Amino acid sequence: MIHMSAAPHITTFKKMLILCLALPMLAGCQGQAPEHPIVVSAADRVKIRLAAVDNGAVHFFTYKHGGKNINFFVRTDGTGKLQAHFDACYSCFKYKLGYVREGNQVVCIACRIGYNLDDVVWDYVGACAPINLKSGIAGNHLVIKRSRLEKGERFF
Repeated sequence: MIHMSAAPHITTFKKMLILCLALPMLAGCQGQAPEHPIVVSAADRVKIRLAAVDNGAVHFFTYKHGGKNINFFVRTDGTGKLQAHFDACYSCFKYKLGYVREGNQVVCIACRIGYNLDDVVWDYVGACAPINLKSGIAGNHLVIKRSRLEKGERFF
């Protein structure tokens, strides 16, 4: 009788163990980062109309290169300046999950660390901060050099 009641318990334990081991591996082995609105380069730059991003929101984009989705987002900091960041960090990029906006923060989906949108610089050493993506303003566009986007391919 003891042997029969222990068997279902062991089977349930084994199922839970397999599930706990498999889920992180599945998340880490995802073939592709998610896809956001696609941007394309003109010559050697990606241009995004200021009117589309200069509104205090967080805007996510995908640039396709080498068969990969290179994701980034644009935000307005507390001084009103537009900032661009890869949708990845040095710690959690391997999970290909990126960030999501929650209230006045962007939050890493993998580790749940959040960053205040009003902060001008996110340079927390050793933390899961979004990787800065150098950009500039030219006329009525936010401009990012294609080469800078392509250097971020390793994070996706």
